[in-house]
Amino acid sequence: MDNKTSFDRSLFIPIFIGVFSVVGICLILIASRLTVTRGQGITTDTATPMKYQFLATEPGVVFPTEVASPTELPATSIPTFDLILPTPTLFGFKSPVPTISRATSVGQPFSTSTPTPSVSPTVQFLNVTYDDADFKFLYTGNWVSQTGVTDTYQNTLHVSSTIGDSVQLSFVGQKIRFSYQAGPSLGAIAIKLDGADYSLEQSATNTVASTWESPVLVLSSHLVTITHISGGSINIDSIVVLDLSTPTPTLTPTP
Repeated sequence: MDNKTSFDRSLFIPIFIGVFSVVGICLILIASRLTVTRGQGITTDTATPMKYQFLATEPGVVFPTEVASPTELPATSIPTFDLILPTPTLFGFKSPVPTISRATSVGQPFSTSTPTPSVSPTVQFLNVTYDDADFKFLYTGNWVSQTGVTDTYQNTLHVSSTIGDSVQLSFVGQKIRFSYQAGPSLGAIAIKLDGADYSLEQSATNTVASTWESPVLVLSSHLVTITHISGGSINIDSIVVLDLSTPTPTLTPTP
């Protein structure tokens, strides 16, 4: 006779309770999902319209889509200022520089204005006196500067005791006057003016202020060179560039 395993009937109760519990839980989850209520968004209209439209992620939420018209936007202003540049001058003439003005509001173009140039007096090259101590004199050799000398221009002299000493001066004009102190035992100098050569003895019986004038030249730039060529010491007081302009004649009415 076969031995068969007998089924314990007492297991039906816990199995039934377990299955019923699983089914109950599932039913509760399904019921709660079906009965849930979605949230409703509350919107409030504002006085300021929005510029951009946002996409809502939940139904029932509506954002206004009206965009402000260009006429409602406030006008933007740009401050006004003037750009003033330095005004260089060349021989007394002032170069005009335009004044740049920024636009005062959006959409207005820039504007430039050219002022009327004002002409200042030109640099005077004539009737100019160059003292021997002026930086424009270029000395070569063993020159000695003396001060406190009476009867001289600005009481100064440049004295050379060495033959071969020279000095140069560039000037603009038509004629020059060379001033020096003549005296006993003084030497001689050579004056080279552009391409012409001249000689001058500075010796004299008494010490006295003396001058030498050049011939009339073309009104342009010139170079004069003074060289100690012989004898005792020589000296330089000043050089004057003369003005040879002719004044306008005055007409006398005839009766």
